[in-house]
Amino acid sequence: MFFRSRRVDPEKIKEELVVLIDENKEVIYKIAFYSKPEVQSILNRAFEKWERNNRHGRPIDYATEEELQLLYRIAKDILKKSPAELWAEYWHESIRA
Repeated sequence: MFFRSRRVDPEKIKEELVVLIDENKEVIYKIAFYSKPEVQSILNRAFEKWERNNRHGRPIDYATEEELQLLYRIAKDILKKSPAELWAEYWHESIRA
């Protein structure tokens, strides 16, 4: 991970998250990322802070550096899997629910 060896600007982490997840052509990466409870929890807190600050900036701007690093680790773990693997996991979880 790019931030383990040295401190990295939170803006760089945000940019990398956008590239890895939001701009990824495979929709399953977005589904897998945004459906994680940890991601939902972080983003819910960030959205609440964003709303309280009159929607200034972006919701992700209100995540802490630690939260950004966790989001990045989750994204990197998801990207280690192929889209087919992620779809299989998604459908398996949907059936169990």
